[in-house]
Amino acid sequence: MSDLRRKILKSLKWKKNATYCANKLNIPIEKYITEKRKILHELKNKNRKGLVEENYDLENGKAKLVGESLTEPKSAEEIIKLLKIDTTQWKLSQYWNKQMSGHWRVSALVTKIKNPTFAVENLKDWKPKSYRIPDFNLKQNLNNVKVCGVISLQDIHFGKKGNETIDIDFENTLVDLLHRGTASHNIEVMYFVVGGDLINMDTWTGQTTNGTPVENGSHPTKAYVQAFDAMHWAINLLTHYCKKLVVVYVPGNHDRLTSYHLVHALSKSIQSDRIEWDIEYAERKVHVWGDNFNAFEHGDTLNKNTPLIYATEFAEQWGKTKNRTLYTGHFHQNKKTEYITTSETTGFIHKILPSLSHSDYYHYHKKYTCNRRSGKLELQSYNSGNICELTYSISQSEPYKLL
Repeated sequence: MSDLRRKILKSLKWKKNATYCANKLNIPIEKYITEKRKILHELKNKNRKGLVEENYDLENGKAKLVGESLTEPKSAEEIIKLLKIDTTQWKLSQYWNKQMSGHWRVSALVTKIKNPTFAVENLKDWKPKSYRIPDFNLKQNLNNVKVCGVISLQDIHFGKKGNETIDIDFENTLVDLLHRGTASHNIEVMYFVVGGDLINMDTWTGQTTNGTPVENGSHPTKAYVQAFDAMHWAINLLTHYCKKLVVVYVPGNHDRLTSYHLVHALSKSIQSDRIEWDIEYAERKVHVWGDNFNAFEHGDTLNKNTPLIYATEFAEQWGKTKNRTLYTGHFHQNKKTEYITTSETTGFIHKILPSLSHSDYYHYHKKYTCNRRSGKLELQSYNSGNICELTYSISQSEPYKLL
């Protein structure tokens, strides 16, 4: 570097105008300006140091980035380029510069964009995803025992980060359970629960119904279409494995409004005399088959009075049944609690069912990890209650990775 260029480079630290610097260096102002522009251009494009430190707070959706530059960045665009900020995922909130010995230290605060911007899906020509329906005829099995089936695959969380292929897991689970369940039993009635955090978010910006930020892997419109396709296929498939299908809508805390829209659309797009649609918005529902009292809810508002609530709100159904079971989700785990009314008779059983969903940061932070991802089909006889419980397990959920 020539002596003149070295002097002009040093003058950048003076923070003075061009006239002052040119006079102090005893050179024409035109020459000073020309050389200064060349030096700044070279420093901007070749000598920038860039990002040197980054600290992420994923729980609150914030991060602090620190970089170094030989010149002072003058605009937000320069800061974004220097710190390599992904503007589809992060928004620059604040930045400041500090002159150090021989360089500038650049610090910035960025906030997580709750959902990247996507184009709205064009749904006018929508058609359900095409699936192969397995060859199956309802026929009398050897034992000729008629049963009812309960499939409650809550907490699928379509659209959640890490759940991009959850529709494949859902399909495999349902087909396996149906094949094994109908191999030795005639399913008279099948109760199929739709909802219960079927979709991960409930707002355009990717939050739950109550506005809680969650980790999403796709835009709400894409998550909706993926969930709708899966449920549309599942309901059509289930009609081949039972004489009567009862679709029970259960709202979840993640998607109270979106899931209602979805199940309402399903009821209008699938017409069959063998399907009963229970799509009324109610957070607690009961269906009776024989001596079986089958209750459904999501499970996010459970308390010690839960059995009493059902005995009170559904007194008629409670009084004429003997085998009473509540099916919930929400906790992504497999758990059963029995409430005994006499020494031999079970008065009320609460079953928390597992989830097919992967873990996200919330589960990692709360230590709700390593639960087995699985789905269940329960079979009940008309008088004796539960006679069979089938489980399809995918794998143990992998540990959550922050980055």
